[in-house]
Amino acid sequence: MWGPDKYLENLYESTKPKFNFDVRHMDEYYRWRDGLREVFTRVLGGFPKNRSQLNPRIVEEKDYPDYLLQRIVYDSDIDLPIPAYVLKPKKSDEKLPAIIACHGHGYGSKEIVGLNPDGTDNLSEPGYQKNFALELAKRGFLVIAPELLGFGDRRLEQDRNKEPNESSCHMISTYLLMLGKTMAGLRVYDTIRTIDYLETRDDVDINRIGCMGISGGGLVCGFTTALDERIKAAIISGYTNTFKDSVMSIWHCVDNFVPGLVNHAEMPDILGLIAPRPLLIESGTSDPIFPIEATKRAFAKVKKIYEFLDAQDKIDSDFFDGQHEISGAKAYDWLDKWLKA
Repeated sequence: MWGPDKYLENLYESTKPKFNFDVRHMDEYYRWRDGLREVFTRVLGGFPKNRSQLNPRIVEEKDYPDYLLQRIVYDSDIDLPIPAYVLKPKKSDEKLPAIIACHGHGYGSKEIVGLNPDGTDNLSEPGYQKNFALELAKRGFLVIAPELLGFGDRRLEQDRNKEPNESSCHMISTYLLMLGKTMAGLRVYDTIRTIDYLETRDDVDINRIGCMGISGGGLVCGFTTALDERIKAAIISGYTNTFKDSVMSIWHCVDNFVPGLVNHAEMPDILGLIAPRPLLIESGTSDPIFPIEATKRAFAKVKKIYEFLDAQDKIDSDFFDGQHEISGAKAYDWLDKWLKA
């Protein structure tokens, strides 16, 4: 009876995002794009002015019939190492197109490369992420799966003895918020540094780098691709929506939240920064935390930005019969189309 429901609704409705896409000519478009990228970077917490040395090192290798699996480590910033898996197909000596695979909530990068939490081969049901990094490697891509901050081997020391699926998201996120930074911002910067690392490899075609992510990894994929044009094609699975209908209306991990962002733009505007580069939106029609009707509305708005740039052939959707999970029905062929041509 005395709840704040109406107040919160009115608060959102009275907010008029400055960078709501509404442009008529290219000069306005460039002002919109550049202005939104600048403010988006700022509300994410900003990025270091000077990039530290990567100092890449291989810590483990495992040989499989069709690919080589490397465990590598490189530095995002001082005292911030990133462990990652690299899956390199064996059949080609040429420079390969590369995909950054961004995992969602779970036990980290092992979950998408076909491993159990203890590093042994996962021969059972792969779960909602369906080993998509491994599937990409089987299609001939060099794949790198960085461990997102707060998961797996990048949990806080106090959380290392907890169950593998328990993350350090809450503690790290709230710590960062008190310092004016965000978990989303650090994960995006880690992914930018992952691109920097790929550029150092002599087996990667740096002009054919893609990104694919699901759930929280979909956030990382979408946000990074919006800001870094070195990513030439992207697949966002189980994330595209509006902030209002997803993270602001349904319980989500605190790592999804970026203070003040909706004052500047809604999610479709952010993802519209990817245009005119190829983008596939994948979402289950029964996803309980990213409702499909809001996903469809968000997709329609992003598509309008592509249409404005006469790039409607570079955006597509896969609204499949499923829940919060990878589909892959269109995804792998989409990356083949745009990165192997």
